[in-house]
Amino acid sequence: MFRKTIERELATLKRFMDDLRHVVKPKPIERFAMDINGSVQEIVESMRAEGERNGIAVEAHYAAGPLTIEGDRFALGRVYRNLITNAIQATEPGGRVTIATARAGDHVEVTFADTGTGIPAERLSAIFDDFVTTKTRGLGLGLAISKRIVEQLDGTIAVQSEVGRGTSFTLRFPARDDLSAHAAAS
Repeated sequence: MFRKTIERELATLKRFMDDLRHVVKPKPIERFAMDINGSVQEIVESMRAEGERNGIAVEAHYAAGPLTIEGDRFALGRVYRNLITNAIQATEPGGRVTIATARAGDHVEVTFADTGTGIPAERLSAIFDDFVTTKTRGLGLGLAISKRIVEQLDGTIAVQSEVGRGTSFTLRFPARDDLSAHAAAS
């Protein structure tokens, strides 16, 4: 029990240090043809156990692919992990976190929705700012860094929330159909 607590605290500390390091000196973003479904699935699978430990169902719905964008798998993995972690932390046991991919015209969307506590309207406009957090722990850098990463990949991140009903974040990226063959081959 004690060892698990220490391991969890060390993981939290490591995330703090990574976030601080990223703010001071952001990692360069690389761009490769990538399939959104595959990159989302990888992170969802790795975070399911975290949801289960907290009594929360983590579900995913994937649109028929390939949904190809020009992206950075590592950087986007970090964004997905941050959004799923936040959703799990905001949701009471018995709740659910749903991740869905979709094609919307010439864009690809990924939505992260939870049945959590929601974010008060007056706080919504500031949630992407550095050092802003609604949690008792954390530096409030996760969403700021996530927004920067998404924008560096020519994407957008939008949020909708209702107190007591939940929150959803939607990432939107330009689709790159001309790269589908390359992504499928890699």
